[in-house]
Amino acid sequence: MSESDFEAEILVDEVVVAHIREGHVYHFPILTNDTVSLQGSGIEQNPGSKRDAKRFLLEAHNAARAAFGLSQQH
Repeated sequence: MSESDFEAEILVDEVVVAHIREGHVYHFPILTNDTVSLQGSGIEQNPGSKRDAKRFLLEAHNAARAAFGLSQQH
């Protein structure tokens, strides 16, 4: 699995990541020290998916951190 399997959107206080093929949506809070946290994250599972959303949690978190890091460079 790679970060290209996800689409990320950076909001004011969170990074929202969607798994492109499975349709799960992950919400990761942005902390005051400008880090994207796994603690306090949430998952909107796609009920039509054949794979459990928790299976992709760490990859989604990595994609969120990468997207946020890129946004901080611009």
